[in-house]
Amino acid sequence: MFSSMRRGDIDTPALIVDVKVLKRNITEMADFARSLGKKLRPHVKTHKTPEIAWMQMEAGADGICVQKLGEAEVMAEAGLDDILVSNGVVGVQKMHRLVKLAEKVKLSVAVDDVENVSELGRFCRENGVEVGVYVDVDCGMHRTGVPPEKAWLLAEKVTRTEGVYLVGLMGYEGHAGSPTSREERHKLIEEAVKATLHAAKLMKNNGIEPGEVSMGSSATVRVSGRYEGVTELQPGMYVFNDWYLVEREAATQETCALHVLTTVMSKTSPERCVVDAGSKAFHLDMGRYPVCVGVEGVEIYKLSEEHGWVKLSGKAVDKVKLGDRLEFIPYHVCPCVNQFDIMYGLEGDSVTKIWEIKARGKVT
Repeated sequence: MFSSMRRGDIDTPALIVDVKVLKRNITEMADFARSLGKKLRPHVKTHKTPEIAWMQMEAGADGICVQKLGEAEVMAEAGLDDILVSNGVVGVQKMHRLVKLAEKVKLSVAVDDVENVSELGRFCRENGVEVGVYVDVDCGMHRTGVPPEKAWLLAEKVTRTEGVYLVGLMGYEGHAGSPTSREERHKLIEEAVKATLHAAKLMKNNGIEPGEVSMGSSATVRVSGRYEGVTELQPGMYVFNDWYLVEREAATQETCALHVLTTVMSKTSPERCVVDAGSKAFHLDMGRYPVCVGVEGVEIYKLSEEHGWVKLSGKAVDKVKLGDRLEFIPYHVCPCVNQFDIMYGLEGDSVTKIWEIKARGKVT
């Protein structure tokens, strides 16, 4: 269908993926986990694409993570059958969907509340299914999760609740990737891992086998993943990488597999132009603008819904013309991908893949 399609045939704005870099990123993380004797359970909320999830499984992943039941349903439909919803699942509407999904796949969820465990157990018993549970530990992010010293009490509740079973615990150290200082990042990672392992130790001291100890964002996993006691890794953005990870030394420009391809749609002055990708394409959840690659002196300084406002300097003043294509690396790749229906996989300038982003928009 697209055997003769080239980069120049792609209408913009569009997501383009360097297939070679994508495959290299997937293989590198699988090899990293394997070298440490750790399980790899990549987070597919970054790419939201079953075909790419299967690429990760074929490289050696032990299962996948999703953040929403809607994502889990899409992945299950595509044949992926070991899924962790690394988020709370709360409410009657979601419980009905959860037990239906548990009839088809090996399903686990994160919990941080006793009442949630009871609700999960009741729905599972009434529907004749069993669902695994990871106790969510607050290891420093202060978003979800129980304090480390109370994790064993929640784990005990799980072990006493028919319909659910304890898989282990998880601590998400996403906050530790935020500082641009390497020293500060490593300090926060160490504190997060110690908090999570302390929770595991208290579980064991109280007669509960901790099972899996699951951690690791793409910004932190190459540090947290090396700690003895951490058994499972959950990175997600590494498949594509983004400028956030470049700034935190977890990626380089060359390992950023995904770019947003745009067209210069207006140039009414020498030092300014407008591209056809705005906030509806890039998303600004971190408040930082995408970075242009391939042409020096091109800087997005403002986004409206359909327009990227670009400042031109140096050689770019004369080089950039109306109708030119410019490529940008998103600052945060996950919400950027969620803005699009498809991605184009490129090998050189040839389009060799067109992936439907089937789990985009799955917010429930």
